[in-house]
Amino acid sequence: MGFLVTLALKWGLPRGFARIFGWAVPVLALIAATGLAIGLIYHRGSTAGAAKVEAKAEKAHAKTVAEARTDEREAQATVDAIGKRVAKADDQTTILVRSKIKDIHDALDATPGGPAGAAVPPPVFDGSGVRASLNAVVDGANRAADAADAEQ
Repeated sequence: MGFLVTLALKWGLPRGFARIFGWAVPVLALIAATGLAIGLIYHRGSTAGAAKVEAKAEKAHAKTVAEARTDEREAQATVDAIGKRVAKADDQTTILVRSKIKDIHDALDATPGGPAGAAVPPPVFDGSGVRASLNAVVDGANRAADAADAEQ
């Protein structure tokens, strides 16, 4: 402190101001050093806290993304299974329809023809057998449609 008072007197300050200067400079330097230390501690703590928060947020985000991907895979598996069932039902329906069309063509071809130029008599075939077959096809299609509606 004496050095500061001497320095202040060399600068031409009055003696009272030189004493105040001698005490004020160390006190201000101590306050500045304390403030700098507090600021440094606050900055390091803030940086460390932000890093922890970011790490937690990244973990939470990664967990959410993983859950979403799992749900996406499960949904795709369900869609694929439904697609396979629908394709199978379509194939079976196509086979059944083609067989019934063939049955009808065969029944029409089996009807007796009349003389050339004569009016063609109406075809004679077992209508009850075809009707029963068609009713069975319609019933099967209705059951398949009800089953598909129930799955949705």
